[in-house]
Amino acid sequence: MKFDLNDKNDKRVVGASPYALDYPDDVDEAPNKAGVYMFIDREDDVIYIGKASGGRLRDEIKDKSNTSADKGAKKYRWFRTNSDEVAKDLEADWIKKYKPKNNKIGK
Repeated sequence: MKFDLNDKNDKRVVGASPYALDYPDDVDEAPNKAGVYMFIDREDDVIYIGKASGGRLRDEIKDKSNTSADKGAKKYRWFRTNSDEVAKDLEADWIKKYKPKNNKIGK
């Protein structure tokens, strides 16, 4: 499923990447804040959604390099939230919505 641009306007999102950034080349553009990120494949489908707590958004994206989470990823998006709890809820909602193939069921 392609990213729904309306999701950037979700009230829980307090900041976001302006567009899909190149992965892994542009990972340093992500802030180290609480938030959610998604990996996107060459067809622009969302293939993985993850959360970062403790102000580790950039670090969490880097930690997923060369794992099953980023398999096929060409781009990524990041979304800042005000808290770890909000990031957890947003991640869960978006996994239900997008059903990304690289996310494990029941996570």
